[in-house]
Amino acid sequence: MAGERYPLSRKFDIQFQPEMADSLTAKQRRLTRELEEISKVVRVDYWNILQRERAARTPVLEVMKRELIRGEVVGQYTLIDDLLSTELCRYFLPGKNLIVQWKTRKFRRFNYYVIERLYLTQKLAFLKDVYNVPKPISSKIEEINALRNAMAHAFFPENLRAYQMKGRPAPRKPITVRYRGHDLFTAGGVKTFVDDCSEVVDFLFLQLKRRRRANVPFLL
Repeated sequence: MAGERYPLSRKFDIQFQPEMADSLTAKQRRLTRELEEISKVVRVDYWNILQRERAARTPVLEVMKRELIRGEVVGQYTLIDDLLSTELCRYFLPGKNLIVQWKTRKFRRFNYYVIERLYLTQKLAFLKDVYNVPKPISSKIEEINALRNAMAHAFFPENLRAYQMKGRPAPRKPITVRYRGHDLFTAGGVKTFVDDCSEVVDFLFLQLKRRRRANVPFLL
């Protein structure tokens, strides 16, 4: 599973068709234009860097890189958190498809007053008690959660105590946000992060299994 970036595409038989690569529908062209406009508004339109003052180009590009990675971290975290929530819903409210259950007051109340008030680590703790969650998977979820908290609550997360205490990666090297030994704000660092998230998502989608009753610590 590790290193396989898109195993879910095989599960759902999603295939890339080369003959469609150069053809966009009207809606797709509209969305492309909209993406370009949004990129300008949120200032990640790096292809327009020559329009910036010469002295500002390097720091502007650095900020763009950080913001793209920050968005990916928060997005991946949100997906994993949502998948954990889904498993809790399936456990406490089994039966019909969750989309169908959303139409019931019972299901909506459970989401509004229980699921929405739980932190990701609390959801993970419950799943580990009920399901077989390997240590490498749970450790990665915890690392992803810690990284997301740092990125979401500090504009310069490298200034947080957790990273300052680790010190410099090498003499004369600045303190950075490191994820599993890599500087997060590099192509290699963000790839390691994304690969780990993909492994976690694939596990939650395809391999999550209930513990045998004899192994469950509490009477459920």
